[in-house]
Amino acid sequence: MTTVRPVVPIIRNGETFPSGVLHGSTARDIARLTDRGLTAVIVPPEAHADWLDELAELVVTRRLVIARTTLPAASLDDFAHWSRTALADTAKAVSGPLLDDMTGIVEQVMATADVGRVMVRVFTEAPTRRCGFHVDTVPPQAPTIGAVRVYNGPTTEYVACDDVLSMAAFYTYLSRRERLSRMAGAGTCSVRAASSAPGRLIAMDEAPSFLRPCAPVHRVPRDATVYFKHIDVRQHWSPHPVTDVWIHRSPMQGVPRLVLNVSPAQPVPARRGRRPEARG
Repeated sequence: MTTVRPVVPIIRNGETFPSGVLHGSTARDIARLTDRGLTAVIVPPEAHADWLDELAELVVTRRLVIARTTLPAASLDDFAHWSRTALADTAKAVSGPLLDDMTGIVEQVMATADVGRVMVRVFTEAPTRRCGFHVDTVPPQAPTIGAVRVYNGPTTEYVACDDVLSMAAFYTYLSRRERLSRMAGAGTCSVRAASSAPGRLIAMDEAPSFLRPCAPVHRVPRDATVYFKHIDVRQHWSPHPVTDVWIHRSPMQGVPRLVLNVSPAQPVPARRGRRPEARG
């Protein structure tokens, strides 16, 4: 007899934060990601800016389209050149503060991780079931602190460390889900046109087997940037502590969103010079 797990609720109250997550505001808060037991620092803005509403309209109506882009080892100058080109046709009232905000996130990751190059992923897309709960990785010996920012639409979902049964249970779930995702062609075909795989994906997403029964799924507050722990790629799939990494996913549906993801692309230099000045 098959055991049916209850569907987990999604918590949208941005005023409460679960185990492993800190509501922060400064570079010093972000630096605390080296603390044991802390997996993410959520940094909201002081207030919602008007330009974000204009940006959201451009993205949702597809007047601003950025194809899925990866800059594998970008310096600050590399990112500035790319972003100026990508936003060249966008009104200055939007492109100016957006460029400043994205650059600030890149600078903060570089400063916190003490690296001069980062991998940057950026795109405008509507959410799909392509990617469920996962953890982000970095190259061998690279610092394990990166960031994600969703500029409009539904934000990133995540789980509390205390609600995860074990990393072994999580990786079993992840392996199975990745196989189903490949079978279903998630994000490229409709549920009606596919076989039973999409339905099984939905069931896995609604009741993740690696969580304790009835554990909630949390959602990042609007406009917030999340600085979070990645995992050295050599430790991926290993039974490391749950608190070594932030387990998260994109929402499964919604309007097109602009998403920025930044992570270290190189190990910390053997000889450290003057540490870059942290923002905030």
